[in-house]
Amino acid sequence: MAILNTQNPILKGLYADPSMIKYNGKYYIYPTSDGFRSWSGTVFHAFSSDDLNIWTDEGIIVDVASAQVPWAIGSAWAPAMFERNGRFYFYFCAKRQDGVSCIGLAVSDSPTGGFTAMKEPVMTMEMCREAGVKMGQTIDPSVYAEGDEVYLVFGNGHAAIAKLTDDLSGIVPGTLKNIDGAHEFCEALDIQKRGGVYHFTWSCNDTRSPDYHVNYGTSDTLYGPITYRYTILSKDASRDILGTGHHCIFKEPDEDVYYIAHHRFGTPSAKYEGENGYNREVCLEKLEFDENGMMKPVVFR
Repeated sequence: MAILNTQNPILKGLYADPSMIKYNGKYYIYPTSDGFRSWSGTVFHAFSSDDLNIWTDEGIIVDVASAQVPWAIGSAWAPAMFERNGRFYFYFCAKRQDGVSCIGLAVSDSPTGGFTAMKEPVMTMEMCREAGVKMGQTIDPSVYAEGDEVYLVFGNGHAAIAKLTDDLSGIVPGTLKNIDGAHEFCEALDIQKRGGVYHFTWSCNDTRSPDYHVNYGTSDTLYGPITYRYTILSKDASRDILGTGHHCIFKEPDEDVYYIAHHRFGTPSAKYEGENGYNREVCLEKLEFDENGMMKPVVFR
């Protein structure tokens, strides 16, 4: 297990919405490329680290404005990486020709390149309407696995979950449902299971707001409803830590050790005044549980 001792931000440059995995002893982070008004970036990078402290940019892995993603024209947002049996499944958001955001999938045998995207999205607004699922935009995927079953979790304005097919490229009919009880839910739902309890965390407010924050709740069942607990990640204006949200929670394999990767306004925040929500940076903190098995609010280093 690596020891986190670097200063935030951990990545050089403007990035947001991080997803994190570990493979063959190395850590990987996959963020949104930031610094573009209206979140109009088109590429996703991979970053790698041996120790959680020094991160190497492995370059562009997916370009949604290129022929690599046949159905997309731009707006590369909020990815989620999942590894199974040495295959890497990269779920990502992009806009179609009609300007509607969808969730796509690209697959590779390497965590840092050679990704081939599916010709059509995995999740669309049409699929939500057909299933009777309330949804603002089909964005912000995360992946939850329990045994052989793998689920796509996503949502904007309303949280939703669906079981993925065995090849992880489609949705099992009848499994697409809303998850109720996510207090103030805006986007970016993450699910962890610990001690027989499902732990849900999600972002609230708007990423352009200094009050963007992460709420926490629990349930005895994967599909909820969620019992809201409290906020676990929020700003510290005295330290110029603002707009903290759109996180992922990473668990060290075979250890009861957790980290939370998230973004905040680029610092110093005054440098980006009025454009903070388009200029964000990725940070990494330790995440702990209390004696009752509940997540503790995050303490900034």
